[in-house]
Amino acid sequence: MVEVDPARVLLVDDRRENRIALQAVLEPLRVDVVEADSGEQALREVLVDDFAVILLDVQMPGMDGLETAELIKARERSRDVPIIFLTAAESDVSEVFAGYEAGAVDFLLKPFDPLVLRSKVKVFADLDKHRRQLARSDELVRNAFAASPSGMALCDLEGLALEVNPALEVLTGRPTAMLARAPIQEVLIERDRPQLNERLQAASTHGDGGEPFTAHVAGMDGQPWPVAISVTAVRDVHGAPQQLLVQLADERDRRIAATLQRALLPERLPSVVGVTMAAHISPGAGGTRVGGDWYDAIALPGGRLGIVVGDVAGHGVDAAARMGELRSVARAYALEGHGTVGLVERMNGYHAALGADLMTTMLFAILEIDSGTLRFVNAGHPPPLVVEQDGTTRVFEGAGPPLGVLDTWRYEERVATLAPGMTALLYTDGLVERRGERLDAGLARLRDAVARGGEPEEMVAAALEATDAEGADDDVTLVVVRGEPLLGPVARLKLSPDLDALVSLRRLLARWLREAGAEGDEVHDLVMAANEAWQNALEHGTGFARTTVGVDLEVDQHGEVSITVRDAGSRDRAPSDPDRGRGIELMRALADEVTLELAPHGSTVRLRRALRSPRPAVAARSEVDGVADGEARV
Repeated sequence: MVEVDPARVLLVDDRRENRIALQAVLEPLRVDVVEADSGEQALREVLVDDFAVILLDVQMPGMDGLETAELIKARERSRDVPIIFLTAAESDVSEVFAGYEAGAVDFLLKPFDPLVLRSKVKVFADLDKHRRQLARSDELVRNAFAASPSGMALCDLEGLALEVNPALEVLTGRPTAMLARAPIQEVLIERDRPQLNERLQAASTHGDGGEPFTAHVAGMDGQPWPVAISVTAVRDVHGAPQQLLVQLADERDRRIAATLQRALLPERLPSVVGVTMAAHISPGAGGTRVGGDWYDAIALPGGRLGIVVGDVAGHGVDAAARMGELRSVARAYALEGHGTVGLVERMNGYHAALGADLMTTMLFAILEIDSGTLRFVNAGHPPPLVVEQDGTTRVFEGAGPPLGVLDTWRYEERVATLAPGMTALLYTDGLVERRGERLDAGLARLRDAVARGGEPEEMVAAALEATDAEGADDDVTLVVVRGEPLLGPVARLKLSPDLDALVSLRRLLARWLREAGAEGDEVHDLVMAANEAWQNALEHGTGFARTTVGVDLEVDQHGEVSITVRDAGSRDRAPSDPDRGRGIELMRALADEVTLELAPHGSTVRLRRALRSPRPAVAARSEVDGVADGEARV
């Protein structure tokens, strides 16, 4: 089941001690509790948030609980929120009846039994959580339906189209107004309609529409073109077919291959400080067999790099469509800040929830530039290969099951050293597997080819030649990542409100300062000053929102270090805040100069300090998180 936020519970009581007692009772439930000390405040909270249940005191000064409940129930958005009234034991029966008439689902008399109250709240909290999980699952299904590159139509048991996705409009050249509420058979040429009718009848009667078959779409210009059609029954909880899902996949493979390469792969590899990358992907069988390979490289906050290499088993549009869906989901999870284990386990749950028949392998790695560490989780994928500076190659075995094989699986993180000068290769099985030979033979060819080292682009070319990638039946994907000896005098990074990102950025700054010639006390002072600026930007500039703060590092030829922190948030704050300004005092004590540009919609803090013994400047490298060199090669 998809994850959702904890249920919210609203406590409404004018007595603070009562709210404290209720908080203590509900603490084991791990719900988000919101307090209100009056009926008026309760109404304001209901306008802002949705709640699983409301605990409402009946007797309050001003607007009492009964009047508050009536107003809550009168509003469309909050009409169905359950309300449990809390009232004194001496309340008469008429008051209880009035509470139920106002919309209460239950009545508890004070002093109440904590176990009884907790159990009642838990019921509504669980119901709310399941409702939101179901809504979220439905949303994901609808998004997947709409985003699928295959044409899809959800039909009734007679083949009448109830819903169609945008891809079907493009495939058939017909607008939704023409496709919806019309027999799906009409999109085919006349001679192919009887076969589709047979599949529709079989699926509606027996639940099995048979294997995909080839037919021809009747183009609006009169020109037919081939499509692969599959009919799947959508069953109810008892297994009875209720609707039919008809998928039409364009069979013009060469066109699909070119389109998918442009649309689903990174246009450019991100430029990350301290890293050089190169990548290659090509469809199998001379470009005519579109498969499910994909790769992605994601510049993560804190100067880290996320790398994904995956492979959906099979060929054709179904595999390519699933590949595009999984690539988008993996990138979204990575940008949400999930670590290696968290991301792969979420991908496994997502894949299992789809009920997919296509097996998928995937490897997700995070390269921490600051520590020279490659952390990765392998889900049934070929093992990564690391090439050391002296040409020694190491294969890191050990993988969990492919995605979706088991609904739940505790994947394990592996750790490899990727110190400056070392190179990692992540690839799919199409690079090393060949018919009639053992996998070890292809892997040995790869190891021999890359042991000579060189630039990542050179290693890609050597690997493709040694493994005869052009003759592969399967897709071939290869990503080569090398750690650079120096970070360079300029680095542009991003920071998010994640502990891992903050820790990584602190270590990266320390390494960058040491390379610039900073001594121990200078490293300590500048890291502390910068950390204070980062914390202020995250807290006061963005409110710890899921956004990023820009961090620029520069050292000039005279050894003056400049650290610039930019946020896009508001710095408006009450003048009476006693803690305001203390961070600035700390930064000024640790840096030679601190300048601030505070604005309602974006603020900048600059720290400057001249190093005592700077090292000669080195050639500047590309900026992090920008679109620079390292263009993906296909």
